[in-house]
Amino acid sequence: MLAKRIVTIVVLAGMLLPICGCAPSLVGSDTAAYSAGKLYAVVSKDMSSVYDATVTALEQLEIEPYDKAKDVFSAKIIAKSADGKIISVKLTPGAEGQTKLSIRIGTVGNRERATVIYNRINENLGLAGK
Repeated sequence: MLAKRIVTIVVLAGMLLPICGCAPSLVGSDTAAYSAGKLYAVVSKDMSSVYDATVTALEQLEIEPYDKAKDVFSAKIIAKSADGKIISVKLTPGAEGQTKLSIRIGTVGNRERATVIYNRINENLGLAGK
């Protein structure tokens, strides 16, 4: 009886782990961190500018977005790389004209590709090298 309860608790805890907030806390603007298969960043530009820079960055990298949506509350850009990996970029407006963004490559993530996309977005925003 006790063993059954322990197994139930362990299974429930394991199911709740993906739901827990795994996004890192970012302090300041123009900062990025990679965690749980996603690159998280805060950019010191408004969301519309970051959205346009993101679409341009993907096109410059020969990655064609196939699903785009944007309103005043959030934006998303979904694309597929030549090797079939789904690229998901999500944007939300932050405080004082900043934008929060996350980039995920595929199901488990790819830090190198996410960083290349993030760096190209920054270049398009004129933030490279800051």
